[in-house]
Amino acid sequence: MKKIIWAILGLVLIFVLVDFGYDFVQERKDEKQAASDARIQQEESQSEQVLEEGNNSGQLAYEFEAEDMAGNMVKLSDYRGKKVFLNFWASWCPPCKVEMPHLKEFSETQEDVVVLGVNVTTSETDLANAQLFLDEFDVDYPNVYGTQKMFNLYRVQSLPTSYIIDSQGIIQERIVGPVTKDILTTKFDLIK
Repeated sequence: MKKIIWAILGLVLIFVLVDFGYDFVQERKDEKQAASDARIQQEESQSEQVLEEGNNSGQLAYEFEAEDMAGNMVKLSDYRGKKVFLNFWASWCPPCKVEMPHLKEFSETQEDVVVLGVNVTTSETDLANAQLFLDEFDVDYPNVYGTQKMFNLYRVQSLPTSYIIDSQGIIQERIVGPVTKDILTTKFDLIK
């Protein structure tokens, strides 16, 4: 009879140990799964974070819609997926005149960068001057008539003022003053 009791106690002990071990292993698996789920959820929430719009490096460039020289409406977000050189200019601006051939040449050599010109209409004596200026330099990249709201959002105080924007619409750099084709090529080559 003692052997039977010891056998039963042994079986109960084995059952308790197996049950405890199974619970212990299952608890560890649950903890690992919970930690993994929390990490995945955190990564997803970080990737879904909405960037704040602004005019500083690291911010999503302010969205705008403006009329191009042919009368079509253009949005900055139309160019999402491509890098953008956003350039504010005026027909009377001497540094803009110096810069324009460089922008034309740069735009003609780039496949993944769009040069988008914005005429500072509030400084033009006649809007026809904007188109004459573009014709003079044989510019064929997109240009729009800017609005006072755009000039305020993008802090356009002197000309030319430009922004380098990556393919996700995030501002990489603000440039005040004229640029050359070589400068733009170097700067855009550094952006993924």
